[in-house]
Amino acid sequence: MPRATPEQLRGQVEENIRQLGLEHLDVVNLRIQDAGSIADRFAALSVLREAGLIRHLGVSETNLEQLDEAQAIAPVVCVQNRYGIDHRGESDSILRICGERGIAFVPFFAISGSSQVSGASAVERDELIALARARGVTPAQVRTAWTLQRGSNVLTISGTSNLAHLEENVTAGALRFSDEELAVLNALDESSN
Repeated sequence: MPRATPEQLRGQVEENIRQLGLEHLDVVNLRIQDAGSIADRFAALSVLREAGLIRHLGVSETNLEQLDEAQAIAPVVCVQNRYGIDHRGESDSILRICGERGIAFVPFFAISGSSQVSGASAVERDELIALARARGVTPAQVRTAWTLQRGSNVLTISGTSNLAHLEENVTAGALRFSDEELAVLNALDESSN
């Protein structure tokens, strides 16, 4: 999908406001999708923020340079990057920097893992399954709890279609891992191999 121009972004924001019957959007994340400059697109969203059509701005699929560029234009309240037990890459650094700057880090594919599909991964690593069994929880709960334990600024996107999964998601928020358990989970990062 080609990136939206600044003019298209304005049209998309206005259309979302119209369709939702709102006066403004609470948060708009600029989905970046490439390594280039985001100044023109983020500046366009900043103008919409100043006009009262958007309350807060975020970035998605960003690198550190783009985050810095965005923050030089307007306040950034959240970063939404691919991140999980088995795929961290540069996002580990971005998560840490977001914590230092008071920015929420909202990972996607945290529960699905390397499968990048909705729901928990169909194929889990033996170490993750063993830990889940030892704790009496599901692998998805381990993934969610690990993600939340990465920092006080970390949130999760835990979609669900039924009450049982909602309860599992909430319960996962209370799980805490020992240093030894964290070491096992941290070693599962495939993006560093």
